[in-house]
Amino acid sequence: MEKDLYKVNKEYVEARVIESLSDLLISLNLWKEGYTRNSAGKAFSAVKALLSALIVANHVKLLEIAKDVKEREWLKKKAHVVPTHSMYALAQMLKDVGIDITNLVNYALDLHDYQYNGFEPGFSKYSRKEDVFRDLVTVVKETKRLISTYFPNLELKEISEKIDEIFKELIK
Repeated sequence: MEKDLYKVNKEYVEARVIESLSDLLISLNLWKEGYTRNSAGKAFSAVKALLSALIVANHVKLLEIAKDVKEREWLKKKAHVVPTHSMYALAQMLKDVGIDITNLVNYALDLHDYQYNGFEPGFSKYSRKEDVFRDLVTVVKETKRLISTYFPNLELKEISEKIDEIFKELIK
């Protein structure tokens, strides 16, 4: 049975923020070990989890801008699970309520394509590992920035520091 958005609470938001940071940490560890496509997938998942947290935290504002009853019901029942095909539309809705995450979602979707298609021409925008890493760095930095901006009350220092440590190793 689908959970109604109104029943998804602040503990859910906190869990999704923790999931987002955990996925960033896993992504960087995977990259370090040479699993670039799996790394890209975890970075994508980190953005998806953050998007979910932002949707739940801002559900009242999102419901106010819904264009009709059908969209309002969808927001209540399904938006918090963030279907991949709806990520950009949800990012646009968040932008309409003052939270611009659209560029980050675009990076995440590009990494998602790379996860499934590698460097296959016509299916992935990437042709070099360096370009994937550059976008991965952008996703890590921007996701962390958005978490500290929109969820400053969550105590997530330990995991954030671990991300920074691995990040410094990789940037050398």
